[in-house]
Amino acid sequence: MEHDNDASASGTASFKSVAQIYDGDDPSPEERRDLSDRAEDRIFHAVLAVPKGFRGGQCRDLVIRVPAQELTPGREAAIRSAIRSHFRHRAEEVQQDMNLTQRIGLREFRLTVAVCVPSFIGIAVCSQFKGDALAEVVENVLVIFCWVTIWQPFQSLVFDRWTQKETAKVYRKIAEMEIRVLPAE
Repeated sequence: MEHDNDASASGTASFKSVAQIYDGDDPSPEERRDLSDRAEDRIFHAVLAVPKGFRGGQCRDLVIRVPAQELTPGREAAIRSAIRSHFRHRAEEVQQDMNLTQRIGLREFRLTVAVCVPSFIGIAVCSQFKGDALAEVVENVLVIFCWVTIWQPFQSLVFDRWTQKETAKVYRKIAEMEIRVLPAE
């Protein structure tokens, strides 16, 4: 029974050729090459594709399957090295993006305050003229305007940063987990 849990703790990404793993425009040596977008996506989702509730929803190790005839001596180590290097670099990029998102979100928050304070005053003034159609339209427009203005920094500072933080966490986990390169079955 324990063996079954260990099997479900492995993420598996299969490729029809080793060339599918690498970015075709990267001339670096194999062990430092960037992965293709498709390979990054496939590996990322393989790590996340474990049964819900199993150890935080992520696998503990990664199995990369490629055609047996392409597994030349030293290639397994080169593929592992490239995957680790790529995901370590991607985690750093996402962290930088998260820092930028925070700076932008704080700027958006300051703009929101600058826009909403006068709008709230306008809403308070318009609410004094109940029954005046124009005042009610302006009041409703200002309420919608404030809501939209408030939403953007909330989106940036909460939801976008949260997603980026979790993505960087998975990328770091991939860079550190055990990676086995095996022949495709």
